[in-house]
Order: sequence, then C-alpha cells, then structure tokens
Amino acid sequence: MPGSIKIDDGSGNYTILTNAGSLGSDKTLTIPNATGTLNLQSGSALQVVEGTDSSAANITDTGYQPTGLSASITPSSTSNKVLVIVCHHIQVFAPGDIPYGYIQLLRDTTAIVDGVPIGAKFDAHEGDSNAYKANPATIIKLDSPSSTSSITYSTKGKYAGSGSGYVTTAQNNATESITLIEIGG
Repeated sequence: MPGSIKIDDGSGNYTILTNAGSLGSDKTLTIPNATGTLNLQSGSALQVVEGTDSSAANITDTGYQPTGLSASITPSSTSNKVLVIVCHHIQVFAPGDIPYGYIQLLRDTTAIVDGVPIGAKFDAHEGDSNAYKANPATIIKLDSPSSTSSITYSTKGKYAGSGSGYVTTAQNNATESITLIEIGG
C-alpha cells in the first residue's frame, strides 16, 4: 500500500497504518530497533561530520605542512563512499612577484587530492616587492575508502612562490571547514 507503514509485533501479527491519525495523539516511531536494520537506498546520506578551524597556520615550508583542519568519520560499510568538502580562507605572501602555493587533501596519511593551487602564480605584480594574494581554496572529493574503521581527513599546505614567503590559512581568523558525508554504496 503506498503511503502506509506495516508494523510486525514480532509474532507474525501485522498492523498497517495508512495515515498518521491512526497512531493516536502521541506519535513515536523508532527505527531501527534492537534487532532490526534500516536499509536505505544506494546514494543516501547516512551521516554528516564537520570539522572547523579558525586558528591561523603560517606555512613557510616548501614541503607540505598540516593546516590544522581535520575531521574523522567511521563508515558503516566498506561499500560506502565519503563526500569530502573543504573550504579554506587563504592568504599567500611573497617578497617578490610570485605569491603562490598548494593545498592537498589527505585520508589518514595518504594524499587523495594533491597540488590544488592557491595564490597567483601567473598574476603580474611587477615592481611589487611585497605581493599578497587572498583567495578561498575549495576541494570537493568523492572518496571510496573501503573501510569501516575511523578515518581522518585533513589538509596540508606548502609555499611555492619566490623568496621567503608564506601561506596563511584561516586568514583573519575566518572559520574554515571540512565536511564529511557518508554516502550509501
């Protein structure tokens, strides 16, 4: 019956509810119970986790360094995927004309997105000995971790411009975020 709920009392007796009014004035539906499971269709969002960070990380290294932004999730099935959405607020400074760097996304210790450019490698700042470039850095990745263990997603950044510049995350203490959405496989 479309629009109905079929309830088994555990002894083979069923109650079919066709509208909310047949539940009475107090309506409570708890799913799953101690022995049941909830089977959602493939592609359903199963859980959402968000991590935030608003403390600036100044990265002067030309090798990847942690930004401080991370979140952990434990998938319920190895066939499920994790949609990762990262939003950084970045400023790059270069004592010359090439203020740029890179951000990468990691699953635990493995880079799953590498070399996302930040700054302005190809902008002309001729004659500017203190070039700054501020821009958001967004990463969206549908990952297949094939795991039911806790997984930590995080970002790292590196400076790649001229001279002894730096990359600053959480510019002006802006709140950056990483959102993890488990998707049923």
